[in-house]
Amino acid sequence: MKFFIVSILISFQLSLVAQNGILVNETKTTHIICPERVSYLQAGDHSRILSEVVPEHPSLVRVKAVEPFEGESSLTLVSAGRMYSLFVSYGDTGPIEYNLKSFYGEKTGLSAAGPVPEYILKELCRQMLFRQGRQIRNRKTKKDGIVLRLEKTGLNNDLLFFQISITNQTNTAYRLEDFNWWIDDKRQMKAVNVQEYQIHPEFQYYGITSIPPETTLREVFVLPKLTIPGKRILRIEMLEQALGNTGRKLSLEIKSRDILKAKKLK
Repeated sequence: MKFFIVSILISFQLSLVAQNGILVNETKTTHIICPERVSYLQAGDHSRILSEVVPEHPSLVRVKAVEPFEGESSLTLVSAGRMYSLFVSYGDTGPIEYNLKSFYGEKTGLSAAGPVPEYILKELCRQMLFRQGRQIRNRKTKKDGIVLRLEKTGLNNDLLFFQISITNQTNTAYRLEDFNWWIDDKRQMKAVNVQEYQIHPEFQYYGITSIPPETTLREVFVLPKLTIPGKRILRIEMLEQALGNTGRKLSLEIKSRDILKAKKLK
């Protein structure tokens, strides 16, 4: 009976390996369709395969062989909170597009060191909001009448607090679709492997969804405590809710020294 169960497990693992394989060659471009934007992409052997996230479509990956090769290489990518490790072989009879959902992936993500009651998080956020003055200067971005600014940073045990302000200088409401937080390189070159890691906030104080015309609103996000190496930055991305792909997207870089300025919250 034990041998039978072990055999089933081995067969299941082998089937997963077989399913997580793609074929590429040097005369055709193979595309992988992902459910959400790709936050991490890494080829196993750059001398064998080239891979990149399509700049115009961040949920699409294209892969191509440099030249004919024997054996296997690998391709690792993260999308929609799951990590996929794919085996890449050379061949000219395979499909030219794959759906990532058809492959097996492991759950991934970053989490805080421990749970904190919501009423405590709210109180700490209020401390920041009612503190006078702007602690961080010249950390802002602007696009088409919308200004996104980092105002303050705070620290409590293993949690970081970021107070931002959003100013709508236009005559129409700005409707928010989402905020995304990333750790990535200071300078990302095109057509290279993406080195991004998504951070998921532990708490958002107001949960604002719209900024009325000619109005400034403030929001506080709570993130797990982190450190940023010298060549990396923390980036907040604000997306507008709009038809098609017409929404305004603002991206604000937060540097290591902004985090080091975080004032202790009690």
